[in-house]
Amino acid sequence: GTRDLIALCERLSLVDAMFEGERPFLILDDPFTNLDDDTVTRACELVKQVAERYQVLYLTCNSSRLMNDFNTKEDENA
Repeated sequence: GTRDLIALCERLSLVDAMFEGERPFLILDDPFTNLDDDTVTRACELVKQVAERYQVLYLTCNSSRLMNDFNTKEDENA
């Protein structure tokens, strides 16, 4: 699970390096398959932060990994 999260962070930093000044859309195809529930919650917070700068297409086949199921602290205050 940790490797998957590190790989996601590497991909996100690669996008920043490759597309300076641009905002490409990102496709994340079931990126949290091997993460435990606590780590998935934190990873979803990361994706929500990334979605503030990029258009993100998040795909999953697991209903427990839907983004609507994870609220960040910001979401709770809104």
